[in-house]
Amino acid sequence: MRSYPRLRGIAKVVLSVIFLVGLAIVSAWFIFYRQQMQDLDNTWNFINEKPAIFWYSSLILFFLVALLAAIIWRPFLAGGIFFAIISVVTYINMQKYAVRAAPLLPEDFLLADTAGNLTQFVDLWTIVRLICGVVLIVLASVLTEHSARKLFAVRTREAWRQLPWWKRHELVPRLSFIVVLWAGLILVTSFITHHADSDYSEKVPWLDTEFVSWSQTENYEKNGFVLGFIYNLGGLTMQEPAGYSRSKIAEIVADYEEQAEQDTKREDLDAVVDNVVIILCETFYDPELLDKYYSHTGGDVLPNLRRIFSEYPSGYMYSPEYGGNTANIEFEVFSGLTNYWASTIQYTNTIPKLTTLETIVSLAKNSYDFDTTAIHSYDGSMYKRNINYPKMGFDEFIDADKMRHTETEFSSEHINDWSVYQEVLDLLKDNQEPQLIGAITMQNHAPYHAAKYPVLNFQLVSTDDVKDPYSIASNFESMHQGDQYIADFLDELDDLDERTVVLWFGDHAAGVLDKYIKSNIKEERDLAHLTPYFIYTNFELPQAPDAESATKTNKKLGFDFDQTSGIDLPTTSPNCLSNTMLNLLNAKKSALYYMLDRVCAETPILARSYLNGDEPEKTKALTDYELFSYDILVGKNYSGAK
Repeated sequence: MRSYPRLRGIAKVVLSVIFLVGLAIVSAWFIFYRQQMQDLDNTWNFINEKPAIFWYSSLILFFLVALLAAIIWRPFLAGGIFFAIISVVTYINMQKYAVRAAPLLPEDFLLADTAGNLTQFVDLWTIVRLICGVVLIVLASVLTEHSARKLFAVRTREAWRQLPWWKRHELVPRLSFIVVLWAGLILVTSFITHHADSDYSEKVPWLDTEFVSWSQTENYEKNGFVLGFIYNLGGLTMQEPAGYSRSKIAEIVADYEEQAEQDTKREDLDAVVDNVVIILCETFYDPELLDKYYSHTGGDVLPNLRRIFSEYPSGYMYSPEYGGNTANIEFEVFSGLTNYWASTIQYTNTIPKLTTLETIVSLAKNSYDFDTTAIHSYDGSMYKRNINYPKMGFDEFIDADKMRHTETEFSSEHINDWSVYQEVLDLLKDNQEPQLIGAITMQNHAPYHAAKYPVLNFQLVSTDDVKDPYSIASNFESMHQGDQYIADFLDELDDLDERTVVLWFGDHAAGVLDKYIKSNIKEERDLAHLTPYFIYTNFELPQAPDAESATKTNKKLGFDFDQTSGIDLPTTSPNCLSNTMLNLLNAKKSALYYMLDRVCAETPILARSYLNGDEPEKTKALTDYELFSYDILVGKNYSGAK
């Protein structure tokens, strides 16, 4: 056949296309198989129920692998590399879903330059097997490519060397394929990526499906990993709200600044309090709210929290997250802004691009000359905190490497909560200047069974259909220990001469509460999003909480808490917490917090999981809030707030 180079070339192209088409179909099946946690029956059921999604996913994968083949001009090698990448990505997705009941998102790859990034979803005991599989796939593709090139060679090596460089590298056909395939890829994915974040669902009749923006777990379940992942590529930044302009932002700022000027009864922050401490307690929730499916022995897991609830302003925060994404909660509490209108992690994708970000930290620092310190008992580069904290107003950042107290719970790799509290106490006792301290703990972080407590006092009464009862019992034990550390910490603060306020809250529940988070009943899913919060002071607060109003708000939101629980603050999302504290302190605040007074009263919970696909009432305050948030985070900064 060496005398028929054209036929050999055509045969090579035809065989390559057949191979790439077949690989795309096999890859689509493999991705669905991994997404269904390697359950064959569920995989075939999904494909049979939604064949259009399967074949459309295969089409997208064909364009992707064919584009890679055109770029490196080695179809079989490209196929091997492509399948190896899919193997790794789907493996990470399985691990993340097992830990957090949430799929892998594009934002997770934005953390690829930080320690503890995607490896937080990977079981290190099986990673060696994955690596060996990837190596074998690539080696097989290299050998196949070598054999194919020898079989379909149209010229001798000497003849190739005599050709001009652009012919040797076949630039014309290569670039032609790249352009055509890239255009095809854009064509088949543009309707997925070009969507408005304000749309809660977008129906696609010809695919017999809809894209869901408020719950990516549901979105992936409806559309498969390929379409779900691509959908999120189009939602990494906030969409510009209608009516956004310099004049509109100026009008909004003037409105709330006028309110701030007219509110003359408030006092300067440093006249009310000497120290402000904001503590995010990792994976801290209330097991007693979950006793329908996770009833346990051993009594109350959080006895000290009950006492704190009865003595200090307290309530439940509705966390927009479940099982992870701590940085999103942290962002909302510190900034008073919301992640509701953006499908991203602000710490990784937005704040690093800003010069500064107005927060309660910068308010204390710039307006009242507070010393500001952040503490996080983990790698400081996680979620780019080492980059973001200075922009948010923190003078100093103490991460795990800088902490003096580094005790752990038995075999856990994470520093325990008491060590973090000791770091806070050291700062308060050693520095007589006014301080704001932001502290993030890690004791209860996954893996939930890592501490290997010698005794687990809170065993589940029933383990029927419970995937990981040991992790749940271990997590309960960890929170029980943390509950005692909270009490010890507040006891220490009671003896402190300086007036100190503590805003304390849990960020989200553990990612092992499947019976609640996957329930068909919204009220049960909502319970998996509730975490406790309280506002402690070692002095009498200028403003008392309105318990009666809080009870009415909670009932309206669907939460009828026991009247003896001591709850006297409304259930709310994290964007409202700092404003709640400033109001109880009767402290002066910036214009944003006057906006939050209206937003948090009208829309106490601004979270897609709570709204369940419904759109919140678009009040004037909520419209102003969206415009203001967009302007600060990704807009043109007409407000001058950054």
